[in-house]
Amino acid sequence: MIRAISHWATAAMAAVAGTALVYLLLAFLPLADLWAARDPGPHRAALAAALRIGAWVLLFALAVTTAVATAGWAARARSNLVAFGLRSRRLARGRTAVLVWLLWGSAFAGAGAALLGLIAGLDDRAEIGDVRDRIAAGRPIDHDLAAHLFGRQLVLGLPAAALFVLAAAVAVLLIGRVTDVQYGRIARLRAALAGAGGTIGA
Repeated sequence: MIRAISHWATAAMAAVAGTALVYLLLAFLPLADLWAARDPGPHRAALAAALRIGAWVLLFALAVTTAVATAGWAARARSNLVAFGLRSRRLARGRTAVLVWLLWGSAFAGAGAALLGLIAGLDDRAEIGDVRDRIAAGRPIDHDLAAHLFGRQLVLGLPAAALFVLAAAVAVLLIGRVTDVQYGRIARLRAALAGAGGTIGA
């Protein structure tokens, strides 16, 4: 039986794009700390901390949604391949397979850049913690040091964010391409059955 996958495809593409955009937002969050450092005090420090926590919670929620939606889409798409009578259950063939390689390449590159950025930023964790404590306490801040620390965080996080945005864009193209191919096949089957006096549901 051929099953509809358009709603799963839409959910998966939206979740993938949302996850990438939230990760990109996380890369720019050091700017919130720089804003708080301009006028130290508990209110600004609390807002910057709330933004960090909220962004991570949202990222986790979207990542889970992405996993569920993508798994649901892939399961239905593969079941359709069986209904089409195809021996292989590979979702991407021919030129579409290039998107798969580009997706995995950009995703692994993004993960590698994120890991390297995390490792490179470990040296600054103690100083960043001290600066955040001083901001929360309303104590004087060395603005040059704050600009260096949070600016370095921003620089270290952007490459991974850019690569994950690229991976998300490729994933959206891949899901859309596979979905279009399947609906094109369904349309041809419907036309053939209509010509023979039959019907097909999807």
